[in-house]
Amino acid sequence: PNKYYRSGGGPGPQGRRLAGDGDPDATSGASVGGANGNPAPVTRPTGVDYHPWSEDLAQPSGAPLFEFYIYRATNGETYPPVNINAASLGGVLWYLHHEVVIQYPRKFNIDRIERYKVKVKATAPLLKLGMHFGPRVAFDRGQCTGPMVCGRKSPMGPHPEPEFCPDAFEINKETQIIAPSGKPYHGAYEWGKFGYHVGCNKLGDYPFPMFPVYYPDAVWFSLPGPCPSRPFDDKDTTCMQDEPGGLCPDGPTGQGNCTWSYEHMGSVMLEEFVDVPVAELHSKGGREYNPYADRGVKTTFWDHIDSVEDNEKRVAKLRKVFAEKYPNQTLDEDLPTPLCDFDYGAFYKEFYWKAPFGGKCEDAAPSSKCHSMAVWGKQEGIVDHPEWYPGLTPNSSIAEFQQLFYMQDKEACPHRPCSIKVTSE
Repeated sequence: PNKYYRSGGGPGPQGRRLAGDGDPDATSGASVGGANGNPAPVTRPTGVDYHPWSEDLAQPSGAPLFEFYIYRATNGETYPPVNINAASLGGVLWYLHHEVVIQYPRKFNIDRIERYKVKVKATAPLLKLGMHFGPRVAFDRGQCTGPMVCGRKSPMGPHPEPEFCPDAFEINKETQIIAPSGKPYHGAYEWGKFGYHVGCNKLGDYPFPMFPVYYPDAVWFSLPGPCPSRPFDDKDTTCMQDEPGGLCPDGPTGQGNCTWSYEHMGSVMLEEFVDVPVAELHSKGGREYNPYADRGVKTTFWDHIDSVEDNEKRVAKLRKVFAEKYPNQTLDEDLPTPLCDFDYGAFYKEFYWKAPFGGKCEDAAPSSKCHSMAVWGKQEGIVDHPEWYPGLTPNSSIAEFQQLFYMQDKEACPHRPCSIKVTSE
């Protein structure tokens, strides 16, 4: 099959109208255009009383602070980088190579690469799993379109696994992602349990693309702002208060609604980077890149998408162009992209267990093996091996230990406890 198709959620434009055409910035209520054509800053919604799913999300985390550059391929639209996808240098160049320069006019009339300096701090629930980034989700026109988990395949079978919504998260699926404690996430599992984290994916790994990419350190990111569940033109005050996002202009703390900030650092026109202006090239019968031939016509700049050596040269040239244009800024290589450490298996682990509220309920009798396992786990096991009991603490109840063993399909605990019920809080 042809791998040259639109990815969705790439670090490119999202269909916003240009600044000055009367389109308000739906994320902030301000004009889209900032001073000198730069993106207008976005502030967090006022009057927000954040009530996260867990107390961990209400407190600053102990995660390290990352500061690095991200990039977007744009066409001059000057809206803020909020509820969008961005990339490392290698990531944005792969996007251009894979989707943009394969046609003329270029896709979305892309003509430049914007640079932002971001600060990112993980939430405590992410940090407990050994991660600093969650899953990278796609944003289209400011709406998170997934992948977002919506339940389990074979929820009562021997081998459950995560099932994802076909597009944006469906609120009617909320009952299928209830936490083992019975407490609903009040929205998507990804945002509810782990806060409005910055997501990442190393290209070649989940969620896209799932084939080898030969650009160095190619990573895409997702940056959730206010009301990520709706498109730009459908965000309102209620949604922004209910879904505050992670943008924190004063600097991230690692709380669930304060995970990242940004600063616009300028842009480079593609014509400053490629060897021949695209209009001139096409006027002479040339073509930037033919993906089927893996080369250009009357230009060699984009030849060999799967050549590590050639891709490293393109990255080095773009890095040099930014350095020469902005000599007073920190070099890209001195603000390296942090490791994309998202771990799919650990993040979605509970969805490989049985659904917590399916099947018959029966509290384990004090004389049963299930009860003995729960007592030992609570008093000794979790002290020596907390990783065996994800989501639990020594203060968790015997019933909560039984619930975990039931979901993990332990033979001694064939029933869920009756004392744990689905709540509305």
